[in-house]
Amino acid sequence: MGGPTSYDEYMNSRVADAQAKTGGAPPTEANGAPAWEAPAPANSEAGLLNEERAALQRFYESLGAATSPGGVGGTAPPPPRAKTNPVIERLQERLRLPEVPFWQQDAEACIVDEESENCDYSERHRKDRRTVFMHEDWVRHRSSERFLRNMRSIFESSISISLQKELTFVTMAAVFVTVFNMVFVTYLDFDGARHVGPLIGLPHQTMALPALPFSISLPALSLLLVFRTNTGYSRWNEARTLWGGLINNCRNVVRQTNTFFPDDQYHNQLKRRMAAETTAFIKALRNFLRGPADDETFRGELYELVDAGLMTPAQADDTMSAKNRPMYCLSAMSATLRKANIPPINGARIDSTISVLVDLTGANERIFKSPIPLVYTRLTSRFLTFYLTLLPLALWQQLGESWNHWATIPAEFMIAFFLFGIEEVGIQIEEPFSILPLETMCDGAIEATNTEMLGAVESGVFETEPTY
Repeated sequence: MGGPTSYDEYMNSRVADAQAKTGGAPPTEANGAPAWEAPAPANSEAGLLNEERAALQRFYESLGAATSPGGVGGTAPPPPRAKTNPVIERLQERLRLPEVPFWQQDAEACIVDEESENCDYSERHRKDRRTVFMHEDWVRHRSSERFLRNMRSIFESSISISLQKELTFVTMAAVFVTVFNMVFVTYLDFDGARHVGPLIGLPHQTMALPALPFSISLPALSLLLVFRTNTGYSRWNEARTLWGGLINNCRNVVRQTNTFFPDDQYHNQLKRRMAAETTAFIKALRNFLRGPADDETFRGELYELVDAGLMTPAQADDTMSAKNRPMYCLSAMSATLRKANIPPINGARIDSTISVLVDLTGANERIFKSPIPLVYTRLTSRFLTFYLTLLPLALWQQLGESWNHWATIPAEFMIAFFLFGIEEVGIQIEEPFSILPLETMCDGAIEATNTEMLGAVESGVFETEPTY
């Protein structure tokens, strides 16, 4: 007799086996839970017995499946197509592996909702770095009071709050070195008299290191940190430059359609539609760079265009379903351009502008999908952590003039704050799009400007001749 031919048959066979073991009665608390609900051994993965996992794997291999159930590395098993009893449902629930590993669950929450409490402070407050400067902001930025203002807010800064764990760890390392040497070597009382430590009789050595190894390694660490911040700023600057090009070319598309499309009812509607699709494109690119947390916002923006009669509901739904939403919107712009009855040379000019938008979109994708090589980031992080953790051993001897070497502790904190801060700044600006004010660029610099240009042309204000 062959094996089961469907998922349901396999589950029903499991229930039949359990009932046979209990005299034909369904598994209950009285006759004992079935084998698959017994406590899992300590080394069992996802709470399944090894024999159950093997049996289920053989079943899926008989169906030609590439992987085991649970959606890990492949397609999840099909859901039951008929009614099942609670025993089968419980077994199915136990067979489902977590979709996201535990070490990625916080990151997953941040991707879906950037306001999630599961996100750390730096992720939740990246939106606060989306600054747009106007005249009064530059005046305040250049003010000579900036030094006092920045020092007063040093412990309220996002860098300080983001680095609380790291700074606490290395500062406690400095406290440990200082206290250890007081207890095991010597210490000064409040009168300045030196005493041997209470545990000096135990086998020990002074917990200290010469400063020379730290002096030799400091230039290498400095080079790593400088490269990290310079590369991060280069990526930020390139991203901002690319969005400057996107703003200009989105404006150019609307300006060119206003110029080249004839002034009649049919082409005026095409002008409005091209402007709407240009807006949809730039917001689709913003949506891609912001991630799933922006999906509902983008969906609402598309349906605002639908309500205005500038896009069909089918196009809005297809845009949300597209694998590459910005390119889908660019294709819609090209389709609208084809409907216009204009000379080919004018159509080619507008199409060349759309092609530039394609290039700029690809450049944004390149920056977003390609971080600084991870081996470099990891090396810098490890080097900096080891350096600052061991630094109190060198500071202890160098700061011996202070009472019981206690100056080691604030010195360690200060050095760690600035070195960790430099590395944190490089990390924060490495992915520039979540700290650039993309919403302001989309809504103000592009959509509002395009709407204003389109309204001016439709009003005929440019056609009125001045009186001399």
